[in-house]
Order: sequence, then C-alpha cells, then structure tokens
Amino acid sequence: MIIHTMMKLFTNKTKRRAREILPILIILLLGFTSCAYYEKPLPDIPSDVSFSEDLIPFFETSCATTGCHNNGGIPPDLSEDFAYISLTGGGYIDTDNPEQSLLYTKIAPGGSMEIYSTPRDTNMVLIWIDEGAENN
Repeated sequence: MIIHTMMKLFTNKTKRRAREILPILIILLLGFTSCAYYEKPLPDIPSDVSFSEDLIPFFETSCATTGCHNNGGIPPDLSEDFAYISLTGGGYIDTDNPEQSLLYTKIAPGGSMEIYSTPRDTNMVLIWIDEGAENN
C-alpha cells in the first residue's frame, strides 16, 4: 500500500522508471537482509592428541588406503606400522613451525588433500605437531 501511494506522487515518466528500478531494489534489499554470518563452532578436539589413538585411525581410514599412502604406495606411508617413521624421517613435520609442516599444509584448507580430512582431523594433526609430534 505504501508503494502504491508513493507511485501516485510520481509523474508517468517517473513511474515508468520506478517500475524498472523497483524489482532491482527489492532483490538487493532481500539479498542484504537474508545474509547472515554464522561462525562454525570448533570441533571437539582432545587437549592431548595421541598419535596412536587419534591420528592412526584418521590415517587408516582417510589416507592409508589401497593405492594411496600405504606400504608400496605414495609417500609418506601412513599405515599403522610405518606412519610415525615416514612422517618424522621424511621431512613432513616441522615442530618449530607446526603450521608450515608439510603434513598439515596438505590437509589444511586449500591443501591438495583437504577433501580427505575433516576440520577435527586437521586440527588434531596441528595440535599433535605443536605438542612435539611424539610417538604416543
């Protein structure tokens, strides 16, 4: 009703121009009011990350599959028996700069292996490296 009343106030030429612009304004208005930013909560991550209890299950299900990062596959070998030696001896871990570790950068957002890692797994890897990358 308000829009109809406003249209009466305009001349015919102005009315025509308003009819052309009005749909665009409505779309823009709806676009701005419908956008909302929701921060995702951080996934539940243990305070102490265990290589054998937390990371090996991730490697076994997401990385050390046939033809990928397993014995005889693409380095590093992330199978249970060789994962620690492959990672620490192969230059994949940088405990001085955990976020620069090759293991982390590969699975972090934008990394080539990101699709195989959940945010929880990615954060656990970073925490494990930050804690000293122990074989625990």
